[in-house]
Amino acid sequence: MKTYGLIYNKNRPGAERVVRQVAGWLKDHGIKVLAERGFDISQAEMADEIEVAARCDMLLVLGGDGTLLRAVRLMGNGQKPVLGINLGSLGFLTEISQDNIQQSMEQVIRGQYQIEERAIIKAQCGDAEFFALNDFDIRVPTRLVELTVSIGDELVSRYYADGMLIATPTGSTAYSLSAGGPIVEPDMDAFVITPICPHTLSLRPMIVSLNKTITVVVHGKNEEAVMVADGQIVARLKNDQKLVITKADRKALLARPEASSFYNILRTKLKWGARGENC
Repeated sequence: MKTYGLIYNKNRPGAERVVRQVAGWLKDHGIKVLAERGFDISQAEMADEIEVAARCDMLLVLGGDGTLLRAVRLMGNGQKPVLGINLGSLGFLTEISQDNIQQSMEQVIRGQYQIEERAIIKAQCGDAEFFALNDFDIRVPTRLVELTVSIGDELVSRYYADGMLIATPTGSTAYSLSAGGPIVEPDMDAFVITPICPHTLSLRPMIVSLNKTITVVVHGKNEEAVMVADGQIVARLKNDQKLVITKADRKALLARPEASSFYNILRTKLKWGARGENC
C-alpha cells in the first residue's frame, strides 16, 4: 500500500476542511495517509513533519509556495515527489486549485503525471550548509550592503546594493522577478544573480552556469548582514564572511498533472502578456 504524506499551512482559511477532504478521498481509494500534526484528522496517521517527509511515497502540500518550499527542505537528501495544492491567492509552485483537487488526484493515482526535476542550490557558510529551491537573499536589514562577487576564480565586481539574490530557475519567477531579474525555464542549469536596487546602474542581473561556483564576500561594516534561504532559514553573517554557492547534489521532484505547462502557468498565474482589461 502506498503512503501519501500531507504537509499543510494550518493558517490558511478553510485549510482544515480541505485537508480532511483530501485525507478522506485518499483513504477511500486505498491509500495510507500520514499527516503532520496540527489538525486532528481521523482519516490519517499523525506524525511530526520530518517523519511525514521521511516515510511517505509522495508528499501532498496544501497551502502556498512557502509551504511547498518548507516541504522540500524537510525531505533533505531523501527527496520524494511533491504535489502542490494551492490554498492561497497565487501559487506558482502549488498550482492545483481547490476546484481541481479531485480531478488532479485521480490522475495522480492512475500515474498520469510527470515528475519535473528542479535544481536546488547550496550555500557553504563556514561549517554550515544551507539549501534553497528558490533563492538565497543576502542583505543588511536597514542599509546598503557591500558584496564582492567572484565566479570560479575570477572577480566579477564589488556590488553596492540593498541586497542580492542568488536564484535558481525555479526562483526566477519569485523574488528575483520582482527585483527585475529574468524568467528562466525551470529545466535550465543556471543561476540568476539579481542585485536588489543596485547603486550603480551598470550592475544588472546575470545568468551564470549552474556548474560554476559563486563566491560572495559580505562586507557588513557596522551592522550584521543576513542570508535568508527560501524566505525561511536565516543565517547571520560576520563582516568579511565568505559564502560559497554551488549546485546541490539533491533535486526537488515536482509532480505535475499531464495537462500542466510552464507557459500556461505564466499566462494564467502571472497574466503574462495580458492587456490590462484582460487581467
